[in-house]
Parts: sequence; C-alpha cells; structure tokens
Amino acid sequence: MEGKNWSHLYTTLGTILVDLGKLAFGSLILGSILRGGFDPFQTFIVGAVSAILLFVLGVVLILRGKNRE
Repeated sequence: MEGKNWSHLYTTLGTILVDLGKLAFGSLILGSILRGGFDPFQTFIVGAVSAILLFVLGVVLILRGKNRE
C-alpha cells in the first residue's frame, strides 16, 4: 500500500511538471514573438530552457512512478 501511494505521487507530480512545461512553452516561447519590454531572444532562451527542464523532470517522475507499481 505504501509503495502505491509513492507511485501515485510521482506520477501526479510528473504530470503537473509536464503541464507546467507546456505552459512555459506557450507563454514564454510564443510570447517572445510579440513585442514586449524584454529582449525576444532572451525570452525565447529562458522559455526553452525552463520548458525542457520541466518536461524532462516530469517524464522522469512519471517513469519512476510507473516503475514502482
């Protein structure tokens, strides 16, 4: 029972991080196309790095949760 709870926690956290990566991609990368007060290239780089990190961390947590089942 205890392992099942950790598995569910890892899977849920991984899903949330993947969703946050999608939001970072949408808001920062696509937002860099629009004119704003920030340099579009810097906004693109920050968005790309944060989205990639969130995607990778989310997938790792999802896989870790699936392996615990």
